[in-house]
Amino acid sequence: MSNVLVIAGTMDAKQIIDKLYKMDEKVTVMVTTKLGSELIDHDDSIDIYQGKINKVSIVDIIDKVQPKCIIDASNPFAVDISRNVISACKSIEIPYIRFLREKVTYEGPDIVRVKNYEEAFKCIQEYEGNIILTVGSKKIETFTKIPDYRNRVYLRVLPDSMVLQKCEKLGFNSRNIIAMKGPFNEELNVEIFKYCNASVLVTKDSGNTGGVIEKINAARKLGIKIIMIERSDENYENKTTSIEEIIDFVKEISIYGSS
Repeated sequence: MSNVLVIAGTMDAKQIIDKLYKMDEKVTVMVTTKLGSELIDHDDSIDIYQGKINKVSIVDIIDKVQPKCIIDASNPFAVDISRNVISACKSIEIPYIRFLREKVTYEGPDIVRVKNYEEAFKCIQEYEGNIILTVGSKKIETFTKIPDYRNRVYLRVLPDSMVLQKCEKLGFNSRNIIAMKGPFNEELNVEIFKYCNASVLVTKDSGNTGGVIEKINAARKLGIKIIMIERSDENYENKTTSIEEIIDFVKEISIYGSS
């Protein structure tokens, strides 16, 4: 029974892993955080490797488990991880497929789309009042340049000790750090935004599974301005927004091999 290597960390990855497990595929999973590992319902038949995902660690896992293919179901914004996985796959000639959630199609005068975190910061300068950041913790240092950020900026981040240490090290007010794990429905978003007395919401276009629509709807109920960071347009040679296509990809390799 061959290994399928899944780069995971999202609810989509969990669904893919569950389907592969029910197909009796031997699954090996790579995640970056303990929370990512806890997201997966697993027994001893699923090997999980937790830690930094770079080209060296990917090649090491490939050497160890000899997967027949790699499914990249990492976060839509984890571009560096995907690039490292693709590079490793090409050098060893392992079939690769990228799963990407469909982008959110919401438009309106209350939504300002920006290309990156720096543009989001610049856009914030046009508004007064408190800001609620729901963009994760990877590049939150960008927002420490906001005037009076310790009082104005609220963070909603995962309840991970390393994440919380980073937030506090950067000087964010611990009273403004909301450490919660989703999913968040519209009603809960409304209550959190009210608690923050937010005038501006900063979010990422992480797709429907990422709860973006629920955040947009909640912000609109409260008249909050929305700044949305768009995904990078990576030119993936093999990608899909369908979990079923991922499963078909694995089945085809199981039958015909990688050639």
